[in-house]
Amino acid sequence: MRLCYDATRFGSGLQEAVEIAAERGLSACEYSFESFETGGKSAKKLSADETEHLKSVADFCKQKDIEIACLRLNMQLVASDKKSLRSFNSMIDKLASVAEALQCKRLLFYLLPESSDDWMDSVESALKPIVEKLDKAGIRLLMSTGTPAPFRGRSLKHWRPMEPQEWREMLARIPELSLSLSIADCVWQGIDYLRILPNLVPAVDHVEAQDVEVIRQIISDNGYFGPLFWRYKTVGKGQVDWGQFVEALKLYEYSGSLSIQFNDEFTSENEQGLWDALESSTKLLAPLVKY
Repeated sequence: MRLCYDATRFGSGLQEAVEIAAERGLSACEYSFESFETGGKSAKKLSADETEHLKSVADFCKQKDIEIACLRLNMQLVASDKKSLRSFNSMIDKLASVAEALQCKRLLFYLLPESSDDWMDSVESALKPIVEKLDKAGIRLLMSTGTPAPFRGRSLKHWRPMEPQEWREMLARIPELSLSLSIADCVWQGIDYLRILPNLVPAVDHVEAQDVEVIRQIISDNGYFGPLFWRYKTVGKGQVDWGQFVEALKLYEYSGSLSIQFNDEFTSENEQGLWDALESSTKLLAPLVKY
């Protein structure tokens, strides 16, 4: 198991992200990309300068013994929407080129569940060709079970997360697909993550380490579809039992990354808060992931 962190919020480039990981005793980092325009087929390919820069970063990773665990695309794919799918395909093609140059083996995205009974058919037809193409390049496509950024802070009456049964159905239909598991999101949805973990671990290739606060009084007064009743917290500041969870990951021989996230709106609202969150999270998790 590799202890990782999301370097995106620190405002540094890839090489600086690797340096931070090495300085903090981490073995991996991830990096996020917002939706972007690819500008046609030629723009999906890397320029000579881009290729040279990414190769130098890959060499630096080897020198520092740091892995780029994954590249995250902050896009919510609507599988039945042709425009969304076209954009997604183009961006994944570009990021796959970046990942190959960096020797990164994972691309991560978000999938929005739909209301139609046959929406999973759209997911299968949309994603199967993509994961098969990526698989040939030695890259895995991961779907995050976390809450996409546009829906954080919004009541469930405006959106819904995917359910574990939908995860299982999707994985059964597309075995080459993997999951990036957010335990915090399991907690606020009332999912017993320790109970579902044994059968889920083989499909999990990345774990998002963030905590959560669930305000039970709001649920008691308004139900799950009333005002927002949860928010992300820094690791160790919420309701996840990290000792128990990491021991369970070890028990089920999880070998992916445990990646520290920075979505607590209060502790990560300034640069010092980010550094403090990284330090406290690393201090808590580093001893736990050691075998």
